[in-house]
Amino acid sequence: MFQSTIFKEIFYQSSLPQLVSTTDFSEVACNPAFYEFIGYEEKDLTLQTLSEMLPVESREQDIMVLKTIASGHKKEFQGEKRFVTRNTVIKIGILKVSLIQDCTSGKDYLLAQVIDITEKVQSERKYRLLAEHSTDMINLHDVDSTYLYVCPSVQTILGFLPEEMIYKRPLEYILEEDHHLLREAVSRMSPDNPAVVVQFRAVRRDGSLVWMETAIKGMFDDATNELRELISVSRDIQQRVETNQLIRKSEKLAVVGQLAAAVAHEIRNPLTPIKGFMQLFSSTKEYNPLYTEIVLQELERVESIISEFLSMSKPHIEKKEYLAADDLARQVVQLLKAQAALQNQDISLKVKGHIPEILGDSNSLKQVLLNVIQNALDAIRERGFVEVTISALSSGSISIKVADNGCGIPKDRLSQLGEPFYSTKEKGTGLGLMTCFKILEDHHGRMTIESEEGTGTTVTILLPGDEKAKAYS
Repeated sequence: MFQSTIFKEIFYQSSLPQLVSTTDFSEVACNPAFYEFIGYEEKDLTLQTLSEMLPVESREQDIMVLKTIASGHKKEFQGEKRFVTRNTVIKIGILKVSLIQDCTSGKDYLLAQVIDITEKVQSERKYRLLAEHSTDMINLHDVDSTYLYVCPSVQTILGFLPEEMIYKRPLEYILEEDHHLLREAVSRMSPDNPAVVVQFRAVRRDGSLVWMETAIKGMFDDATNELRELISVSRDIQQRVETNQLIRKSEKLAVVGQLAAAVAHEIRNPLTPIKGFMQLFSSTKEYNPLYTEIVLQELERVESIISEFLSMSKPHIEKKEYLAADDLARQVVQLLKAQAALQNQDISLKVKGHIPEILGDSNSLKQVLLNVIQNALDAIRERGFVEVTISALSSGSISIKVADNGCGIPKDRLSQLGEPFYSTKEKGTGLGLMTCFKILEDHHGRMTIESEEGTGTTVTILLPGDEKAKAYS
Protein backbone atom coordinates (compact mmCIF):
# COMPACT_ATOMS: atom_id res chain seq x y z
CA MET A 1 0.00 0.00 0.00
CA PHE A 2 2.84 2.38 0.87
CA GLN A 3 5.00 3.85 -1.88
CA SER A 4 7.10 5.93 0.53
CA THR A 5 9.60 3.88 2.55
CA ILE A 6 10.06 6.63 5.15
CA PHE A 7 6.30 6.93 5.69
CA LYS A 8 6.05 3.17 6.05
CA GLU A 9 8.83 3.05 8.69
CA ILE A 10 7.30 5.92 10.69
CA PHE A 11 3.88 4.28 10.52
CA TYR A 12 4.93 0.83 11.75
CA GLN A 13 7.37 2.04 14.43
CA SER A 14 5.01 4.58 15.97
CA SER A 15 3.77 3.86 19.50
CA LEU A 16 0.54 5.66 18.63
CA PRO A 17 -2.24 3.30 17.40
CA GLN A 18 -2.73 4.11 13.68
CA LEU A 19 -4.74 2.73 10.76
CA VAL A 20 -4.41 3.58 7.06
CA SER A 21 -7.08 2.71 4.52
CA THR A 22 -7.78 3.39 0.90
CA THR A 23 -10.75 5.67 0.32
CA ASP A 24 -12.85 2.72 -0.90
CA PHE A 25 -11.81 0.65 2.16
CA SER A 26 -10.48 -2.12 -0.10
CA GLU A 27 -7.09 -2.06 1.57
CA VAL A 28 -6.46 -1.54 5.28
CA ALA A 29 -3.19 -1.50 7.19
CA CYS A 30 -2.69 -1.18 10.96
CA ASN A 31 0.51 -0.68 12.91
CA PRO A 32 1.47 -2.97 15.85
CA ALA A 33 0.32 -0.35 18.38
CA PHE A 34 -3.19 -0.44 16.88
CA TYR A 35 -3.39 -4.24 17.10
CA GLU A 36 -2.31 -4.05 20.74
CA PHE A 37 -4.92 -1.38 21.43
CA ILE A 38 -7.87 -3.39 20.02
CA GLY A 39 -6.62 -6.84 21.02
CA TYR A 40 -6.82 -8.39 17.51
CA GLU A 41 -4.07 -10.09 15.53
CA GLU A 42 -3.38 -9.10 11.93
CA LYS A 43 -4.82 -12.32 10.51
CA ASP A 44 -8.12 -11.80 12.30
CA LEU A 45 -8.67 -8.18 11.31
CA THR A 46 -11.30 -7.51 8.63
CA LEU A 47 -13.61 -4.65 7.75
CA GLN A 48 -16.30 -6.48 9.71
CA THR A 49 -14.21 -6.69 12.87
CA LEU A 50 -13.17 -3.05 12.44
CA SER A 51 -16.80 -1.97 12.32
CA GLU A 52 -17.54 -4.10 15.38
CA MET A 53 -14.99 -2.05 17.31
CA LEU A 54 -17.47 0.84 17.27
CA PRO A 55 -20.30 0.74 19.81
CA VAL A 56 -23.68 -0.31 18.37
CA GLU A 57 -25.46 2.92 19.33
CA SER A 58 -23.08 5.10 17.27
CA ARG A 59 -21.79 2.62 14.68
CA GLU A 60 -23.83 3.80 11.69
CA GLN A 61 -23.10 7.45 12.38
CA ASP A 62 -19.36 6.82 12.78
CA ILE A 63 -19.16 4.84 9.53
CA MET A 64 -21.02 7.66 7.75
CA VAL A 65 -18.45 10.16 9.02
CA LEU A 66 -15.60 7.99 7.69
CA LYS A 67 -17.26 7.76 4.25
CA THR A 68 -17.81 11.53 4.20
CA ILE A 69 -14.10 12.14 4.81
CA ALA A 70 -13.11 9.47 2.27
CA SER A 71 -15.24 11.18 -0.36
CA GLY A 72 -13.49 14.47 0.26
CA HIS A 73 -16.58 16.30 1.55
CA LYS A 74 -15.02 16.65 4.98
CA LYS A 75 -11.33 17.08 5.66
CA GLU A 76 -11.04 15.53 9.12
CA PHE A 77 -12.79 14.45 12.29
CA GLN A 78 -11.58 14.49 15.90
CA GLY A 79 -13.46 13.46 19.00
CA GLU A 80 -13.64 11.18 22.03
CA LYS A 81 -14.83 7.66 21.10
CA ARG A 82 -15.43 4.36 22.79
CA PHE A 83 -13.92 1.21 21.28
CA VAL A 84 -14.92 -2.42 21.90
CA THR A 85 -11.82 -4.64 21.97
CA ARG A 86 -11.77 -8.30 21.01
CA ASN A 87 -12.28 -9.40 24.63
CA THR A 88 -15.22 -6.90 24.89
CA VAL A 89 -13.29 -4.47 27.10
CA ILE A 90 -14.37 -0.88 26.51
CA LYS A 91 -11.49 1.47 25.78
CA ILE A 92 -11.74 5.22 25.37
CA GLY A 93 -9.60 7.21 23.01
CA ILE A 94 -9.32 10.48 21.13
CA LEU A 95 -9.90 9.47 17.50
CA LYS A 96 -8.55 11.66 14.73
CA VAL A 97 -9.40 10.74 11.11
CA SER A 98 -8.00 12.77 8.21
CA LEU A 99 -7.57 12.50 4.46
CA ILE A 100 -3.91 12.34 3.44
CA GLN A 101 -2.08 11.98 0.15
CA ASP A 102 0.97 9.89 -0.66
CA CYS A 103 3.44 12.41 -2.11
CA THR A 104 5.05 9.70 -4.26
CA SER A 105 1.96 8.20 -5.88
CA GLY A 106 -0.47 11.07 -5.37
CA LYS A 107 -3.04 8.59 -4.07
CA ASP A 108 -5.47 9.55 -1.24
CA TYR A 109 -5.73 7.56 1.97
CA LEU A 110 -7.64 7.73 5.22
CA LEU A 111 -5.40 8.01 8.28
CA ALA A 112 -6.93 7.18 11.67
CA GLN A 113 -4.96 7.84 14.87
CA VAL A 114 -6.05 6.99 18.41
CA ILE A 115 -4.78 8.48 21.69
CA ASP A 116 -5.64 6.03 24.45
CA ILE A 117 -7.18 7.95 27.38
CA THR A 118 -8.94 4.97 28.98
CA GLU A 119 -6.98 5.06 32.24
CA LYS A 120 -7.22 8.82 32.52
CA VAL A 121 -10.98 8.88 31.94
CA GLN A 122 -11.59 6.01 34.35
CA SER A 123 -9.51 7.71 37.03
CA GLU A 124 -11.33 10.99 36.50
CA ARG A 125 -14.67 9.20 36.73
CA LYS A 126 -13.63 7.44 39.95
CA TYR A 127 -12.44 10.68 41.52
CA ARG A 128 -15.57 12.51 40.37
CA LEU A 129 -17.71 9.68 41.73
CA LEU A 130 -15.93 9.94 45.08
CA ALA A 131 -16.19 13.74 45.12
CA GLU A 132 -19.86 13.85 44.12
CA HIS A 133 -20.88 11.28 46.73
CA SER A 134 -18.63 12.49 49.53
CA THR A 135 -20.19 13.97 52.66
CA ASP A 136 -17.24 16.41 52.78
CA MET A 137 -16.96 19.41 50.48
CA ILE A 138 -14.20 18.74 47.95
CA ASN A 139 -13.38 21.89 45.99
CA LEU A 140 -10.90 23.11 43.37
CA HIS A 141 -9.78 26.76 43.46
CA ASP A 142 -7.86 29.09 41.21
CA VAL A 143 -4.77 30.82 42.65
CA ASP A 144 -6.97 33.77 43.71
CA SER A 145 -9.10 31.24 45.69
CA THR A 146 -12.16 31.45 43.39
CA TYR A 147 -14.05 28.17 43.10
CA LEU A 148 -13.44 26.21 39.88
CA TYR A 149 -15.24 23.07 41.07
CA VAL A 150 -17.61 22.58 44.01
CA CYS A 151 -18.93 19.12 44.88
CA PRO A 152 -22.68 18.56 45.42
CA SER A 153 -22.36 18.04 49.20
CA VAL A 154 -22.20 21.83 49.58
CA GLN A 155 -25.97 21.89 49.18
CA THR A 156 -26.40 19.62 52.20
CA ILE A 157 -23.88 21.53 54.35
CA LEU A 158 -24.46 25.18 53.36
CA GLY A 159 -27.66 25.06 51.31
CA PHE A 160 -26.11 26.53 48.15
CA LEU A 161 -26.09 24.90 44.71
CA PRO A 162 -22.57 24.11 43.40
CA GLU A 163 -23.10 26.20 40.25
CA GLU A 164 -23.97 29.22 42.42
CA MET A 165 -20.52 29.20 43.98
CA ILE A 166 -18.41 28.83 40.81
CA TYR A 167 -16.08 31.81 40.33
CA LYS A 168 -16.94 33.14 43.78
CA ARG A 169 -14.52 33.29 46.71
CA PRO A 170 -14.69 31.34 49.98
CA LEU A 171 -14.65 34.56 52.06
CA GLU A 172 -18.15 35.30 50.73
CA TYR A 173 -19.40 32.27 52.68
CA ILE A 174 -17.37 32.76 55.88
CA LEU A 175 -18.33 34.87 58.90
CA GLU A 176 -16.46 38.16 58.60
CA GLU A 177 -15.00 37.84 62.11
CA ASP A 178 -13.25 34.63 60.99
CA HIS A 179 -11.80 35.96 57.70
CA HIS A 180 -8.41 36.49 59.33
CA LEU A 181 -8.23 32.78 60.27
CA LEU A 182 -8.37 31.73 56.61
CA ARG A 183 -5.96 34.46 55.50
CA GLU A 184 -3.42 33.49 58.17
CA ALA A 185 -3.67 29.80 57.23
CA VAL A 186 -3.12 30.49 53.51
CA SER A 187 -0.21 32.83 54.31
CA ARG A 188 1.61 29.89 55.98
CA MET A 189 1.42 27.85 52.79
CA SER A 190 4.61 27.34 50.77
CA PRO A 191 6.20 24.72 48.47
CA ASP A 192 7.81 23.20 51.59
CA ASN A 193 4.56 23.35 53.56
CA PRO A 194 1.79 23.03 50.95
CA ALA A 195 -1.00 21.85 53.30
CA VAL A 196 -2.70 23.78 56.12
CA VAL A 197 -5.78 23.16 58.27
CA VAL A 198 -8.08 25.90 59.53
CA GLN A 199 -11.37 26.06 61.46
CA PHE A 200 -13.92 28.83 60.95
CA ARG A 201 -17.64 29.60 61.00
CA ALA A 202 -19.40 29.43 57.63
CA VAL A 203 -22.67 31.20 56.84
CA ARG A 204 -25.46 29.00 55.45
CA ARG A 205 -28.01 30.18 52.89
CA ASP A 206 -30.57 30.69 55.69
CA GLY A 207 -28.09 32.89 57.63
CA SER A 208 -27.29 30.34 60.33
CA LEU A 209 -23.69 29.55 61.24
CA VAL A 210 -21.88 26.22 61.11
CA TRP A 211 -18.36 25.38 62.28
CA MET A 212 -16.20 24.03 59.44
CA GLU A 213 -12.74 22.44 59.38
CA THR A 214 -10.95 22.88 56.07
CA ALA A 215 -7.75 21.26 54.84
CA ILE A 216 -6.18 23.32 52.05
CA LYS A 217 -3.40 22.08 49.80
CA GLY A 218 -1.52 24.24 47.33
CA MET A 219 -0.49 22.73 44.01
CA PHE A 220 2.91 24.27 43.25
CA ASP A 221 4.86 24.06 39.99
CA ASP A 222 7.88 21.79 40.50
CA ALA A 223 10.14 23.94 38.34
CA THR A 224 9.12 27.49 39.34
CA ASN A 225 7.53 26.88 42.78
CA GLU A 226 4.64 29.00 41.51
CA LEU A 227 1.19 28.31 42.95
CA ARG A 228 -1.02 26.87 40.23
CA GLU A 229 -4.20 25.67 41.97
CA LEU A 230 -5.69 25.05 45.41
CA ILE A 231 -7.61 22.01 46.61
CA SER A 232 -9.75 22.26 49.72
CA VAL A 233 -11.66 19.62 51.68
CA SER A 234 -14.18 21.08 54.13
CA ARG A 235 -16.04 19.19 56.84
CA ASP A 236 -18.98 20.12 59.06
CA ILE A 237 -17.68 19.96 62.66
CA GLN A 238 -20.61 21.71 64.33
CA GLN A 239 -21.55 18.62 66.31
CA ARG A 240 -17.95 18.08 67.40
CA VAL A 241 -17.62 21.71 68.57
CA GLU A 242 -20.91 21.56 70.48
CA THR A 243 -19.91 18.23 72.06
CA ASN A 244 -16.53 19.64 73.14
CA GLN A 245 -18.24 22.70 74.62
CA LEU A 246 -20.61 20.48 76.58
CA ILE A 247 -17.70 18.34 77.79
CA ARG A 248 -15.77 21.44 78.92
CA LYS A 249 -18.84 22.79 80.71
CA SER A 250 -19.50 19.47 82.41
CA GLU A 251 -15.83 19.21 83.43
CA LYS A 252 -15.94 22.70 84.90
CA LEU A 253 -19.17 21.93 86.75
CA ALA A 254 -17.69 18.68 88.03
CA VAL A 255 -14.55 20.46 89.30
CA VAL A 256 -16.63 23.24 90.87
CA GLY A 257 -18.85 20.65 92.55
CA GLN A 258 -15.85 18.66 93.75
CA LEU A 259 -14.13 21.77 95.14
CA ALA A 260 -17.32 23.07 96.75
CA ALA A 261 -17.91 19.72 98.45
CA ALA A 262 -14.29 19.51 99.55
CA VAL A 263 -14.23 23.09 100.88
CA ALA A 264 -17.47 22.50 102.77
CA HIS A 265 -16.06 19.29 104.27
CA GLU A 266 -12.74 20.87 105.23
CA ILE A 267 -14.37 23.89 106.85
CA ARG A 268 -16.96 21.79 108.69
CA ASN A 269 -14.20 19.91 110.57
CA PRO A 270 -12.80 22.95 112.44
CA LEU A 271 -16.27 24.44 112.83
CA THR A 272 -17.35 21.45 114.96
CA PRO A 273 -15.01 22.17 117.94
CA ILE A 274 -15.58 25.94 117.53
CA LYS A 275 -19.34 25.45 117.84
CA GLY A 276 -18.92 23.06 120.77
CA PHE A 277 -16.69 25.40 122.80
CA MET A 278 -18.89 28.42 122.06
CA GLN A 279 -21.92 26.48 123.32
CA LEU A 280 -19.92 25.53 126.43
CA PHE A 281 -18.98 29.19 127.03
CA SER A 282 -22.61 30.17 126.61
CA SER A 283 -23.91 27.61 129.12
CA THR A 284 -21.19 27.93 131.81
CA LYS A 285 -20.53 31.66 131.44
CA GLU A 286 -16.91 30.82 132.27
CA TYR A 287 -13.74 31.79 130.41
CA ASN A 288 -11.17 29.04 129.78
CA PRO A 289 -7.89 30.17 128.08
CA LEU A 290 -7.20 26.62 126.84
CA TYR A 291 -10.54 26.41 125.03
CA THR A 292 -10.08 29.91 123.61
CA GLU A 293 -6.68 28.91 122.16
CA ILE A 294 -8.21 25.87 120.49
CA VAL A 295 -11.00 28.00 119.00
CA LEU A 296 -8.46 30.50 117.63
CA GLN A 297 -6.36 27.70 116.13
CA GLU A 298 -9.39 26.24 114.37
CA LEU A 299 -10.39 29.68 113.08
CA GLU A 300 -6.87 30.13 111.69
CA ARG A 301 -7.28 26.77 109.94
CA VAL A 302 -10.55 27.94 108.36
CA GLU A 303 -8.83 31.15 107.26
CA SER A 304 -5.93 29.17 105.81
CA ILE A 305 -8.27 26.92 103.79
CA ILE A 306 -10.15 29.92 102.38
CA SER A 307 -6.90 31.77 101.57
CA GLU A 308 -5.47 28.79 99.68
CA PHE A 309 -8.74 28.32 97.82
CA LEU A 310 -8.80 31.99 96.78
CA SER A 311 -5.12 32.04 95.79
CA MET A 312 -5.74 29.02 93.56
CA SER A 313 -8.62 30.76 91.77
CA LYS A 314 -6.72 34.02 91.15
CA PRO A 315 -4.53 34.42 88.05
CA HIS A 316 -0.92 33.91 89.12
CA ILE A 317 1.07 35.68 86.45
CA GLU A 318 0.65 39.42 86.90
CA LYS A 319 3.91 40.76 85.53
CA LYS A 320 6.40 38.86 83.44
CA GLU A 321 10.02 39.90 83.54
CA TYR A 322 13.45 38.32 83.13
CA LEU A 323 14.56 36.83 86.44
CA ALA A 324 17.63 35.09 87.86
CA ALA A 325 16.41 31.69 89.06
CA ASP A 326 19.38 31.26 91.42
CA ASP A 327 18.65 34.62 93.10
CA LEU A 328 15.02 33.65 93.60
CA ALA A 329 16.06 30.37 95.19
CA ARG A 330 18.60 32.13 97.48
CA GLN A 331 15.90 34.50 98.73
CA VAL A 332 13.49 31.66 99.52
CA VAL A 333 16.18 29.49 101.16
CA GLN A 334 17.34 32.44 103.26
CA LEU A 335 13.74 33.08 104.32
CA LEU A 336 13.23 29.50 105.52
CA LYS A 337 16.73 28.83 106.86
CA ALA A 338 16.21 30.47 110.27
CA GLN A 339 12.94 28.62 110.86
CA ALA A 340 14.57 25.32 109.84
CA ALA A 341 17.50 25.89 112.22
CA LEU A 342 15.10 26.14 115.17
CA GLN A 343 13.90 22.61 114.30
CA ASN A 344 17.49 21.30 113.90
CA GLN A 345 16.93 21.07 110.15
CA ASP A 346 19.36 22.16 107.46
CA ILE A 347 18.76 23.74 104.03
CA SER A 348 21.58 24.01 101.50
CA LEU A 349 21.70 25.58 98.04
CA LYS A 350 23.96 24.45 95.18
CA VAL A 351 24.24 26.35 91.89
CA LYS A 352 25.92 24.42 89.08
CA GLY A 353 27.45 26.56 86.35
CA HIS A 354 25.95 29.60 84.65
CA ILE A 355 22.18 29.81 85.03
CA PRO A 356 20.38 31.68 82.22
CA GLU A 357 17.51 33.98 83.06
CA ILE A 358 13.89 32.88 83.06
CA LEU A 359 10.82 34.84 82.02
CA GLY A 360 8.10 34.93 84.66
CA ASP A 361 6.43 36.49 87.67
CA SER A 362 8.75 36.55 90.69
CA ASN A 363 6.00 36.44 93.35
CA SER A 364 4.35 33.39 91.74
CA LEU A 365 7.63 31.50 91.36
CA LYS A 366 8.62 32.32 94.94
CA GLN A 367 5.28 30.88 96.01
CA VAL A 368 6.14 27.63 94.22
CA LEU A 369 9.60 27.37 95.81
CA LEU A 370 8.27 28.27 99.26
CA ASN A 371 5.57 25.62 99.01
CA VAL A 372 7.88 22.87 97.73
CA ILE A 373 10.70 23.56 100.26
CA GLN A 374 8.24 23.90 103.13
CA ASN A 375 6.71 20.54 102.17
CA ALA A 376 10.22 19.05 102.26
CA LEU A 377 10.88 20.54 105.72
CA ASP A 378 7.55 19.18 106.98
CA ALA A 379 8.51 15.70 105.78
CA ILE A 380 11.83 15.48 107.68
CA ARG A 381 12.47 14.87 111.35
CA GLU A 382 15.14 16.47 113.53
CA ARG A 383 18.63 16.66 112.00
CA GLY A 384 17.11 16.16 108.58
CA PHE A 385 18.24 18.11 105.53
CA VAL A 386 16.81 19.68 102.37
CA GLU A 387 19.13 20.18 99.42
CA VAL A 388 18.19 22.63 96.64
CA THR A 389 20.21 22.26 93.41
CA ILE A 390 19.92 24.58 90.39
CA SER A 391 21.48 23.73 87.04
CA ALA A 392 21.15 24.56 83.35
CA LEU A 393 20.25 21.67 81.02
CA SER A 394 21.57 21.18 77.50
CA SER A 395 18.00 21.60 76.19
CA GLY A 396 18.04 25.24 77.38
CA SER A 397 15.76 24.61 80.38
CA ILE A 398 16.50 25.38 84.06
CA SER A 399 16.31 22.54 86.57
CA ILE A 400 15.56 23.19 90.25
CA LYS A 401 15.74 20.04 92.39
CA VAL A 402 14.50 19.97 95.98
CA ALA A 403 15.61 16.75 97.72
CA ASP A 404 14.99 15.72 101.32
CA ASN A 405 15.76 12.69 103.49
CA GLY A 406 12.29 12.60 105.01
CA CYS A 407 9.70 9.87 105.39
CA GLY A 408 8.92 9.63 101.69
CA ILE A 409 5.59 9.11 99.94
CA PRO A 410 3.99 5.74 99.06
CA LYS A 411 4.12 5.06 95.32
CA ASP A 412 0.35 4.55 95.08
CA ARG A 413 -0.17 8.11 96.37
CA LEU A 414 2.24 9.91 94.01
CA SER A 415 -0.27 10.04 91.14
CA GLN A 416 -2.84 11.80 93.36
CA LEU A 417 -0.55 14.66 94.42
CA GLY A 418 -1.87 17.97 93.14
CA GLU A 419 -5.52 16.98 93.42
CA PRO A 420 -7.61 19.36 95.52
CA PHE A 421 -7.80 18.43 99.21
CA TYR A 422 -5.54 15.42 98.79
CA SER A 423 -2.48 15.70 101.04
CA THR A 424 -0.01 13.41 102.77
CA LYS A 425 0.04 15.83 105.71
CA GLU A 426 -2.32 15.35 108.60
CA LYS A 427 -3.83 18.84 108.24
CA GLY A 428 -2.92 19.52 104.60
CA THR A 429 -5.46 20.65 101.99
CA GLY A 430 -3.57 19.81 98.81
CA LEU A 431 -4.47 23.23 97.38
CA GLY A 432 -0.90 24.51 97.74
CA LEU A 433 0.56 21.83 95.47
CA MET A 434 -2.34 22.22 93.05
CA THR A 435 -1.57 25.95 92.86
CA CYS A 436 2.10 25.16 92.17
CA PHE A 437 1.19 22.96 89.21
CA LYS A 438 -1.02 25.75 87.81
CA ILE A 439 1.68 28.42 88.22
CA LEU A 440 4.28 26.24 86.46
CA GLU A 441 1.84 25.49 83.65
CA ASP A 442 1.35 29.25 83.17
CA HIS A 443 5.16 29.57 82.96
CA HIS A 444 5.38 26.73 80.37
CA GLY A 445 7.19 24.64 82.96
CA ARG A 446 6.46 21.39 84.75
CA MET A 447 7.11 19.57 88.02
CA THR A 448 7.85 15.91 88.70
CA ILE A 449 7.93 14.13 92.06
CA GLU A 450 9.99 11.02 92.84
CA SER A 451 9.87 9.41 96.26
CA GLU A 452 10.71 6.30 98.20
CA GLU A 453 9.29 5.52 101.60
CA GLY A 454 11.86 5.80 104.39
CA THR A 455 14.47 7.36 102.07
CA GLY A 456 13.13 10.73 100.96
CA THR A 457 11.56 12.73 98.15
CA THR A 458 12.99 14.66 95.19
CA VAL A 459 10.89 17.33 93.49
CA THR A 460 12.20 18.53 90.10
CA ILE A 461 10.99 21.85 88.66
CA LEU A 462 11.77 22.53 84.99
CA LEU A 463 11.43 26.05 83.57
CA PRO A 464 12.34 27.32 80.08
CA GLY A 465 15.54 29.39 79.95
CA ASP A 466 15.73 32.83 78.33
CA GLU A 467 15.95 31.58 74.70
CA LYS A 468 13.05 29.16 75.18
CA ALA A 469 11.11 31.77 77.16
CA LYS A 470 11.33 34.21 74.21
CA ALA A 471 9.56 31.65 72.04
CA TYR A 472 6.63 31.62 74.50
CA SER A 473 6.48 35.38 75.00
